[in-house]
Amino acid sequence: MKNEIRHGGLKFISFVIIDLICIVLSNVIVTHIYLNISHAKYSLEGHLPVIYLMVAVDLIVTGFFNTLARVLRRRKRKEILQSLKHVAISFVILAMVLFTTKSGAEYSRVIVSLAYVCDFFLILGCRYLWKKVLMKIYWTKNNNSALLMTTDSFAEEALEALKKSGGDVKSIFLLDSKGQKAIGGVPVAENIEDAIAVLGWDLAKNVYIYGLDHQMIPDALADACREMKVRIDLVDFKYKIIDVKTVKNDDSRYGSLSFIEGKRDIPFPIRRVYWITETEADLHRGFHAHKLNCQLLFCPHGSIDIILDDGEKKDTVRLDEPGKGLLLMPGLWREMIWNESGSVLCVLASEYYDPDEYIRNYDGFIAYNKGSKE
Repeated sequence: MKNEIRHGGLKFISFVIIDLICIVLSNVIVTHIYLNISHAKYSLEGHLPVIYLMVAVDLIVTGFFNTLARVLRRRKRKEILQSLKHVAISFVILAMVLFTTKSGAEYSRVIVSLAYVCDFFLILGCRYLWKKVLMKIYWTKNNNSALLMTTDSFAEEALEALKKSGGDVKSIFLLDSKGQKAIGGVPVAENIEDAIAVLGWDLAKNVYIYGLDHQMIPDALADACREMKVRIDLVDFKYKIIDVKTVKNDDSRYGSLSFIEGKRDIPFPIRRVYWITETEADLHRGFHAHKLNCQLLFCPHGSIDIILDDGEKKDTVRLDEPGKGLLLMPGLWREMIWNESGSVLCVLASEYYDPDEYIRNYDGFIAYNKGSKE
């Protein structure tokens, strides 16, 4: 619940107060009606101890079971289920307390049962109305607040890219966090629950995914976005030249060690590795694009030109040293040209081999890119 308090603040407290008012009000209403109908020798004053107990139980249920999570953006069906869960758990706990303390006979079981039924409808209606009020206060038409999901190595450039486009990043969720509290003045979510709380209480309109394989979006985040009707936007770069980590030995006879770690140095898990060897100069390969596959290309020996085509313009990147890598996102047509005989091309891929995932016809590639932009 600490995430809700941190991001919800007064909004969260206001819902807690509304729930407490509802539980008290439901008892007052039911007691008044029941006493008038039954003419029982019972009074509201005599019922006060159980009201206090019901208030305490309500607070415990809210805190322990976190029944107010995402309340600002829950769908109607989800709100009904969560309200029912809140009331049902409260009723069971109260019954157990009264039973174990042997004080249940002192209070009207009918009033307690009816009070919880009344409470269910009251909190359902009051939460819905208060939600509308808060959304009108805090939600503005020009609200561009967002949650950014990326990796540590791309966080700063992702922030710069989103600022230029007018995005207001409320929090950053790192795929592989190193314990950072903030990046570029923007707080870093401690975990996935903290990130989801940003959507629920800071009312972020979008989740921006920067430079990540689509399979790296956590299921919990995807489910929360569907539930709260939050849009997920992939804000990918087309390609990027990166430095491959290289450790040089003090004794040159031992050479250098270069290494890459999946989901750390590159923003995807490594599911496939392949390399091309025993080549002749002026060899041309490639001539395809990928629908889903993210790749890292590097040349540990020799020199290879990579021609990249997004359907509108072409760029050429030369790989001619072990410490230089080319990170490619899906949707780029590529051609490889060997500048020297014996040059080696190594590829780290985010997907297993799937022939249906390839686009091998250039006209088909243009049509695919055009369709994905529409």
